[in-house]
Amino acid sequence: MAKQQNTQAAEMILRVDKESKLLDFLLEKITDRSKTKVREILKGGRVVANGMATTAFDYPLKKGDEIRILPKVKLMQQGGISNSNLDILYEDYDVIVINKKEGLLSVGTVADKENTAYHIVNVHVKKEGRNRHIYVVHRLDRKTSGVMMFAKSMAARDFFRNNWNQVVVERSYYAVVEGTPAYKKDTIKSYLTEDKMLKIHSSFINNGGQYAVTNYEVLSSNGEYSLVKCNLDTGRKNQIRVQMSSIGNPVAGDAKYEAKTNPLKRVCLHAATLQFIHPKTRKLLKFEVPVPGGFYKIVKEKNE
Repeated sequence: MAKQQNTQAAEMILRVDKESKLLDFLLEKITDRSKTKVREILKGGRVVANGMATTAFDYPLKKGDEIRILPKVKLMQQGGISNSNLDILYEDYDVIVINKKEGLLSVGTVADKENTAYHIVNVHVKKEGRNRHIYVVHRLDRKTSGVMMFAKSMAARDFFRNNWNQVVVERSYYAVVEGTPAYKKDTIKSYLTEDKMLKIHSSFINNGGQYAVTNYEVLSSNGEYSLVKCNLDTGRKNQIRVQMSSIGNPVAGDAKYEAKTNPLKRVCLHAATLQFIHPKTRKLLKFEVPVPGGFYKIVKEKNE
């Protein structure tokens, strides 16, 4: 049975009495900590300025602004999940963050309700109590690996569902795509629709589909394959896969979206980073998992 955490200190609330930069203000007001410790508090996402977490040293303050210094939040002490398809990265009483392996469904289908991240994590959470369970706030494609989060309370679920674009600060993916994109750095904007065969189609003309925005940067290329980093402004089904294919550079291994090769016997797409504001503490949390080594190997091998 999980044991509830003890906070180390109470929350501190400060009022700004004159225009200043955030770090300068904190250094002036927090006199019982060293300058290094004050910087660590800010860098660690424990500062909330006017209701929004920030780590910016030069965040501009004006008279009357409210600054909250949040206490440290410790990870709950409890057993992990014994399953080869996922690992727990973080868990508290509001959220649980996992590293999902490729091939595992995020949530159930009519054909498969138990071999899913949702089912595995839900069984784990129910150990805390009969009425405990998780809520879906976003998903990863079955063929995509990486960082994924579930809410553990209705309040946390509603916080994410109602404020997703404001509270999810970063979602970055790494992909190996076929060929070399025409631009080293670009933004793909298109409208996505789904056909009866559950395949997503991308149109650069507004056809009534869901608007999708992916920012990508080519990190390395050998002509045959390129390693790209993608940051999402929107989170649509199969978004990166269909949009990279739409510019002529499908994700390697993704036959559904026109890939012609499969060097790693998987779709070469990985959710590496998830950064979000915690629904209760408003602390900025960031989780990163390593990019599969095979992604780098594909590009490097062809260069040698």
